[in-house]
Amino acid sequence: MTSASKTTSHRPRRPLRLTAGAVVAAAVGWSLVAVPGAAAAEQAEPRAELVFEQTAEPIEGVRPGDSAEVSFAVKNKGDAPATRVVLYLGGSQGLEYAKKYSNCVYEEAPAQDEGPARTNAVCDIEQTLEPGVVYEPGEPIGLKLLDRALYERLDVNILAGVNRFPDGTQHGGGADPVLKLVARTTPEAPGTVHGGELGVDITAENTADFALTGSKVRGAAGRTVEAKVTFANKGPAWARNDVYGPIGVFDVGIPEGTKVTGVPEFCEPAEAAATYRCTTPYNYADEDSERAYVFGLRIEKVVANATGKVAFVKGDNRWGTLPFDKNRTNNTAEIVVNEPGGGASSGGTTSGTTSGGTTGGASGGTDGAASSTGGSGAGTQLDELAETGTTDGTLLAGGAAVVLLAAGGAAVAIRRRTS
Repeated sequence: MTSASKTTSHRPRRPLRLTAGAVVAAAVGWSLVAVPGAAAAEQAEPRAELVFEQTAEPIEGVRPGDSAEVSFAVKNKGDAPATRVVLYLGGSQGLEYAKKYSNCVYEEAPAQDEGPARTNAVCDIEQTLEPGVVYEPGEPIGLKLLDRALYERLDVNILAGVNRFPDGTQHGGGADPVLKLVARTTPEAPGTVHGGELGVDITAENTADFALTGSKVRGAAGRTVEAKVTFANKGPAWARNDVYGPIGVFDVGIPEGTKVTGVPEFCEPAEAAATYRCTTPYNYADEDSERAYVFGLRIEKVVANATGKVAFVKGDNRWGTLPFDKNRTNNTAEIVVNEPGGGASSGGTTSGTTSGGTTGGASGGTDGAASSTGGSGAGTQLDELAETGTTDGTLLAGGAAVVLLAAGGAAVAIRRRTS
C-alpha cells in the first residue's frame, strides 16, 4: 500500500400514524376493526433503508506519501427498492482522493466554527438497490496520505430518495470512470452488525512537534507587565484529539511576588496554588500554527529572578500525553520576572491587548488572548526564543502577538471510535 504535498445519521424509521378516525375511535372505546381504513393505516408504507456492515477495520502502519484503500458493504434493509441514491464521503484534511469519479462532486471544505478543514465528495449513484441485497463499490475508495497526515478518518454515508442531483452529475464530476456499486455474491455472515454510517480510522506513522515558549519581563513594584506564553505545533503533521477535548493542555506557574490581573482566554485557575491551566481552543491543531496567551501580572513585590514554570499536562484523551510528539526538549518553558542582569526594560506604559495572525494553515474564529491590562503602567516584554522557551534580550514594542489556533470536527482516534 505504498505509492503524495503539504498544505501551510441514522435516519429513524418513520413512526406509524393512525388516521384521525382511528384516534377518535380509540378515545371513545370503539373497536378499530369497525373503523373503515383503520387496518390499512396501521401498516407502514414500504420504503428503502440503507445500512452499512460495521466490519471496516482501522488502517495502520502507513506513512505520508503512501496510499490506502477503503471498501465498504451497504445493504438495503428495507422492503422497497432504493432509488435516487447519494453516497457521501468525508475525509479528514490529511487525506486526498486518488481518483475523481465522473459521478462525484468534490469539495475542499475550509475550517469553520470548531471543525477542521475536510475533503469531501458527494456521488450520484444512478442505480436501483434492491431489498435484501448487499452492495460494494466496484473498486475500493483510493486515498493518498499527505505530508501532514497523522490521525485521519474517512466517514461514509448513503441515503436514498435524495433529490441532490436532479440532472445527474455525469457532466460535472471528475475525469475518472463512474463509481458504481455492485451486488455481492457471497452471503452475509450471521450476526453481522449494521449501522447508518461508517467511519474508518487511518493512522499514519508521523509526528507533530508541540512546543511551549515563555517570556522574560521586568518592572518595578506596583507596575503591571504582560507575560506571554506561546503554544505552537511545529509539524510536520496536524494533530487532533480522539475525543472532543482540547488537543493541548498545559499549566502556567505564576512567578512569586506577582498577582494576576489579566487572564487570557482558554485559561483558568488550576487546583495547584499560583497556577493556571490553559488549553488549545479546540480538539485539534494544524501544523505550523501557534497561539499566544498573555497574562497581566502586577508586581506586588520585586523578587529577583522570580520564575513560573510552563509545562504540558495530560489532557482528556485515551492515549496519554502527546504520544505523537517525539521532541520533548520544547515541552516546557518559563516566565521569568526581573532576571538579574537580563536586558533591562524602560518600565513604560505598554499595557493593552495583543494582536496577531496565523501561520501555516491555522484557522478558526477566536481572537486569542484577552486583554491583560490591570495596572497604571506596564513593563516592556522581552522577546522569547521559540525553540528553547528563553529570551534573546530583544525588546518588544507594545503587546505581544496572538496567533490563532484552528480547531475541530469530528474527533479522530488511534483506535476505531465506537458509536
